[in-house]
Amino acid sequence: MKIGFAVASYLSDKREMLFNIIRDVAVAHGHTAVALTMTEQTVDYIDVAVRCGYALNEKEVDFILTGCSSGLGMQLACNYIPNVICGYGTSEIEANLFASINQGNAFSYPFSLNWGWASEEKYRFVLHALFKGLNDLPYPKVPKETVQRKIAATDKLKKLKKTTQIDFEAFINVYQDIRN
Repeated sequence: MKIGFAVASYLSDKREMLFNIIRDVAVAHGHTAVALTMTEQTVDYIDVAVRCGYALNEKEVDFILTGCSSGLGMQLACNYIPNVICGYGTSEIEANLFASINQGNAFSYPFSLNWGWASEEKYRFVLHALFKGLNDLPYPKVPKETVQRKIAATDKLKKLKKTTQIDFEAFINVYQDIRN
């Protein structure tokens, strides 16, 4: 699996360190990490979400890792992008459950909120749990009698998202109009 990574320019001081963690954990789980490039000098979390959506929609990558100060704004912005289902979590269990049950294609993390001593190691543990969930068969620890219900709910969410959003090309046109 090819894992893309991008953050806004205000996190540029952490970008290399974060990417190195992502790359190390990705390789340990048989994935490849890719830093998504952006040509603009200054980009906010909305621009990054659009770039992440572009990378997923154009099949540059299979999964996105991103974040912002709290992680929540980036999650919201990503979920506005057609064909992107972005989760959020700060713990190993949240990351693993999102990957193995919700089956999204992007994950946001807070890179400033509560960031301090040993945060790099905590992020590394969260990534290991996320990638383990991505590699597991869907619903590995769910009782067999509830698996079909969970599969149906995940499919329903994905269908609802598709019916409530314009296609990606139309979205990009609107985005470009807003930026100009």
